[in-house]
Amino acid sequence: MTSAKDSILNFVSKLPKDAKVGIRVYGHKGTGSDADKALSCSSSELVYPISNYNAGEFQAALNKFSPSGWTPIGLALREAKNDLSSFDGANNTNIVYLVSDGIDTCDDQPIEAAKELYSSNISPIINVIGFDVDSKGQNQLREIASATEGIYDTVTNEGELQEELEKLSNMTEQWKEWLEQGKQKIESNKVANSLEIFSYITDEGSKETIERIKIGTILFELHEDGRMNDKSYKYLMTKNTEYHKWIQEQIDQFEKELKALNETSYSQAIKALEDKYITNTQ
Repeated sequence: MTSAKDSILNFVSKLPKDAKVGIRVYGHKGTGSDADKALSCSSSELVYPISNYNAGEFQAALNKFSPSGWTPIGLALREAKNDLSSFDGANNTNIVYLVSDGIDTCDDQPIEAAKELYSSNISPIINVIGFDVDSKGQNQLREIASATEGIYDTVTNEGELQEELEKLSNMTEQWKEWLEQGKQKIESNKVANSLEIFSYITDEGSKETIERIKIGTILFELHEDGRMNDKSYKYLMTKNTEYHKWIQEQIDQFEKELKALNETSYSQAIKALEDKYITNTQ
């Protein structure tokens, strides 16, 4: 915790002069014992209200707490939404840094809380830093970042934490990375949709072929057995061909519509992403 405090102090001291900062801590009351779980899981405090940076006050705020209890990440993110309620995303560039040394231990739905914060009118980037976190904790923290299109990184010591924070201090570069990650995700979704369309259309086409062949075979057998005259056989075979030709045309048309919808959704998602990037980097 001492290392984390030193790194955070150094980080905020290098932010632009007009940047506003705040510190919210969580799970800092009680101990890690079962008896203190309710107390610890309900504790989250804004020790430095969102305002311009003041070195002395910020240092004092950092010194107010020490690591002690459980880890209510969901609670902290919901409270962060309240902290930023007056800083709407249309007029402010909001960035939340979630620093944790482990998995949420309070069963307070941190991923859902992150989504609620991200989808609000605050529209923040939510970057997650795992500080000396085990693999289970990394998976959850990475999922939080992924759910909010944020950036996740893990560090193991003070030097790495300092390096990570310095890398994130350049907001323009941070938004660029956010944009690139967002584009990769949208591109991945487009490819996944294309594969699903291909699979679905192929399956429908296969059904059409199988049905047409089965009906043709039944008609052929009936005709060969003398249970259907030539005129009826020719008429029904023609109808079978015409009907399944119509089915294939419907399948082809639906494929075009699905592909067009996928392309439109992709274009709209990219435009929305780029618009948000431009808004926050102008």
